[in-house]
Amino acid sequence: MEKEEFLRLLPKLIREDDEVKGAIITALSSVMATKNDIERVIENSDKRFEEVNQRFEEVNQRFEEVNQRFEEARKEREDIKESMIILRETVGELIQETAHIKKDIKEGNKEILDYLKEQFENA
Repeated sequence: MEKEEFLRLLPKLIREDDEVKGAIITALSSVMATKNDIERVIENSDKRFEEVNQRFEEVNQRFEEVNQRFEEARKEREDIKESMIILRETVGELIQETAHIKKDIKEGNKEILDYLKEQFENA
């Protein structure tokens, strides 16, 4: 039988003769994956993808925790900044009050000295 004739008859033989079909499957099984082989590969791939997805979820949760901590730290820095502004304004006000008090004391001392000087000169 010629090759061309064999190739023409082969599909019919595969459909109609279980012995031929079995022989072909056996011959091809060493070089081609079976349906079961492919299903196992798919199952293993699905399992690995599930594991990878779980790891990504865990990493994502860690990032969310880190982001929350960064947000808390940012808020604390903002609170400290606001406290520093209030403290700076308060210190500035105290310095101004101290300057006024110092000026008042200086003027009061001058008045006292002038009064005493006048008392001694008139005595």
